[in-house]
Amino acid sequence: MNWNSLNQTRSHLRRTTTGAGAATTRLARSLGGLRLRRCDVRVTKTNCLSSLRGFSLACPNMTATTGGSVATQPAGNNNKVRAVPLNERSGGGKNNKKRKVSATAIPHKYLKQEIPVIPKEESLATPERIAASWDFFRKMGSPKYHVAPMVDQSELPFRMLCRKYGATCAYTPMLHGRLFVEGEKYREEHFTTCPEDRPLLAQFCANDPQVLLQAAKYVEKDCDGVDLNFGCPQRIAKRGNYGAFLMEDMDTAKSLVTILAKNLSIPVTCKIRVFPQDEPNGKEKTLQYAKMLQDAGCMLLAVHGRTRDQKNTKEFRANWNIIKAVKEHLDIPVLANGDIRHLNDANKCIEFTGCEGVLSADPLLKNPTLFSTEKSEFGEPDCPWQNCLILQEYLDLCETYPTPQRMIRAHVHKLLGNYFSVFPDVRQRMNNEVSTIQLYRDVAEELIGLIKEHGLEANKPEEVKATA
Repeated sequence: MNWNSLNQTRSHLRRTTTGAGAATTRLARSLGGLRLRRCDVRVTKTNCLSSLRGFSLACPNMTATTGGSVATQPAGNNNKVRAVPLNERSGGGKNNKKRKVSATAIPHKYLKQEIPVIPKEESLATPERIAASWDFFRKMGSPKYHVAPMVDQSELPFRMLCRKYGATCAYTPMLHGRLFVEGEKYREEHFTTCPEDRPLLAQFCANDPQVLLQAAKYVEKDCDGVDLNFGCPQRIAKRGNYGAFLMEDMDTAKSLVTILAKNLSIPVTCKIRVFPQDEPNGKEKTLQYAKMLQDAGCMLLAVHGRTRDQKNTKEFRANWNIIKAVKEHLDIPVLANGDIRHLNDANKCIEFTGCEGVLSADPLLKNPTLFSTEKSEFGEPDCPWQNCLILQEYLDLCETYPTPQRMIRAHVHKLLGNYFSVFPDVRQRMNNEVSTIQLYRDVAEELIGLIKEHGLEANKPEEVKATA
């Protein structure tokens, strides 16, 4: 390889802004057959070349690194070009570590957006309406323990399972306002309920007030309130301009609340995330946001104590302090969300924040008995195969209330995930089969037998994994 061909390769890499697979292929072609594993190459659209700095191009008499440095090698080496991992080069490790950037360090443009201030004479938060919000909450039974809205996961059978084990209120899965209006099939599949499924809040995401109102009218008579999703932080919400990304369009957020408050016969509620608290005006913006929603007509507010960038719940703890501040700032009932892993957490959060109740999402998927006062307040199972028995109960409910197989399968993986990590062959065989309720019953029974056979303890799966 000569310097001209090397420089052409480097120029080519700089122009490459596609996926890792494409970058690997083009690099191989440029170097005449160099073979790289896809997993060895990290490519970003901003700097493909720097993403490959973990490799050097080893050639006769020289090693030209993608970082730009050159080192000579003795003559007579193999003429084949090879990729040299960074850890095989001298002095290469310490200065090339990927720097970890905190989500809260990302610039927040929406902090500069003005939050609409609703004049007192236009505010819907009149003394009569504030009193009505408390009447509404008491009419629902002053519920403390809520099943949070989860896409394709807080469906009817799962809600009924959680109610059996202590949940006192539940949200539907997030319903897409436009799709709900346009498709009867979508409505029939995503919104199902029964007389025992109360109190119930139907959650919608939307960015068009008129479309949202049409969607809400479909469920008005079958739930206790309509909830607005202002908390979804996922990329799909950014593309669709809804959820937490309406924090950049407060006028639309306000309009969505107001149109429902003025045109529905049932209350409108909201679920939000907070502004970054490490920013100088983070707390103030959060309180202004919550107050605006109350003035726009919200009668119950659920606050998730994380920002929209803090998606990793294991890395970022929920901020109960800002939830407490919101509770003290508003006149309507407030619910807390975030880090409710077991009943002890739920009660501690209520006591600390002063909120009327709490929501739990992912921890409930793994332990639907979380809110039960008859179970361990720290979520410890009654027996090592408890979730296998819980799955059987869930499947019974799925037969009573027909449920799409994709939703059932998702719950199976959540409930049995710890067992699958110990017995992966069971999971593999299950995934190769057609999804049916009977299949999952058989899997649960097989796992119970394996757990007993290997002496699996509830909180020590790694010990069994070593002997399985």
